[in-house]
Amino acid sequence: MAPTIAIPGGDNDKMSVPKMPRLPKNARIQKRPILRPPIPSPFTGADQKKVVYVSTKMPFISAVKRVRKLLGEIDKRSMGKVDLVDGNGSDKQKLRKLGERSHASTGKEPEEVILKATNRAIQNVLGLALFFQGQDDCRVRLTTGTVGVVDDIIESAIPKGNETVEGEYEEEELPESRVRKASFVEVAITLK
Repeated sequence: MAPTIAIPGGDNDKMSVPKMPRLPKNARIQKRPILRPPIPSPFTGADQKKVVYVSTKMPFISAVKRVRKLLGEIDKRSMGKVDLVDGNGSDKQKLRKLGERSHASTGKEPEEVILKATNRAIQNVLGLALFFQGQDDCRVRLTTGTVGVVDDIIESAIPKGNETVEGEYEEEELPESRVRKASFVEVAITLK
């Protein structure tokens, strides 16, 4: 059995994570990108999730504008067709009916824009969540968790002076890949 790492502040029986075996000196780890589904068009319906992946290099204002654009499309879709020209009644009555229709509960959850980030980009997403929480027309929900990420293990030759050592580590068979855990944050933003 692999040795375990005790997590501080918890029971050692319940909260222990198996430690990964040490790699030999002739192996190195190459990280793969995290697999993500394709991003749908902002004009698709409510059945498709609107996701914005935030990286460490993404500018703050660009992320705010992207989320605002998606929220604007959601608002347009929820409003439906507005027709003040045709129909019975005065304009005031038509606007009143339109307001009743938009504020009536339809039994469905409101459509949301989801911001996702892992590891170092979590700080950027939390800053965006704090910004949208301060806005009067937005509601923010936060979710945290861990995800398994696959890394490749690559065998390499170790230079020792002018010669390379290749045959010393052939007793152990290297695995092709290894799974590590990465933390993530999801921030769901909806209009009130």
